[in-house]
Amino acid sequence: MKILDMYSKVYNESSHRGEVLGVHYMDTTDNMKNNYLDESDSHAVAGTRILLEMDIKKDEEVLHTSEYVYLATGASSLCHTSNFQWKRNVDVYLVVSVKNLGVWVQHLIHNVEHIYKVTGDERFELVIVDYQSGDLDVAAELRASSLPRWKVISMTGGFSRSGGLQAGIDYVTNPDAIVMTIDMHLTLPPGFVEYTRRHVVQGKMGFAPMFYRLNEGRTEVTRAGFWETLTYGLLGMYKSDWTTTGGFDVQKYTTKWGGEDWDAVDRLARPFVELTL
Repeated sequence: MKILDMYSKVYNESSHRGEVLGVHYMDTTDNMKNNYLDESDSHAVAGTRILLEMDIKKDEEVLHTSEYVYLATGASSLCHTSNFQWKRNVDVYLVVSVKNLGVWVQHLIHNVEHIYKVTGDERFELVIVDYQSGDLDVAAELRASSLPRWKVISMTGGFSRSGGLQAGIDYVTNPDAIVMTIDMHLTLPPGFVEYTRRHVVQGKMGFAPMFYRLNEGRTEVTRAGFWETLTYGLLGMYKSDWTTTGGFDVQKYTTKWGGEDWDAVDRLARPFVELTL
């Protein structure tokens, strides 16, 4: 049976039983009771594009598949999308801009170390742009970590989030690599790098995942808070697309903090069809 026919069969059967689940990017296959995940983007006229993931078991082997398929309006079978697939082995650069936030830098390094230890993924790199922090030797912390790939970019002058992030973007020379700008004040799930790959399509789509802000005094165990919908603190796309959109406006937001992400997203929307949240 062709993989697309298998997709259609399982998708239709599970949809009728109400077993295909919409998935937030922080959930992983292992956490789901079902072995098929569906993230859909519907259009009233054209149809629905679906990121469909399945664990297909044959004999004792399990094949995990993850690809975008398309269901045209009124159609009963799925189709492959044209020139709209994510790349599995692409390098991902996580870029952050810091100054005198030593405790949070340590938190970030430990968080990214955990991602590496859980996944064994060596095709990502942590890039920290440091504005002469006086409370922590960032390079020493990274040297002492288990991360195989990292970079510290030293900056002078007043702190600029947009300037720091743009310096990190400029550091990446491979146009076919993904650059994801991040914040430190959060905990990235183990699958974050892979989720980023799945939701970025070169020349077509960027990724700005929402995150959950905990109320004061709450933890991941005693969780209470809200989804942060008024910021694009995490924003990823291919380096070639950062170049096309112009990146961050370092002139307008030299030392101004706030609004630089919205400005970048506004320019992102011009050449791109969409931004996945």
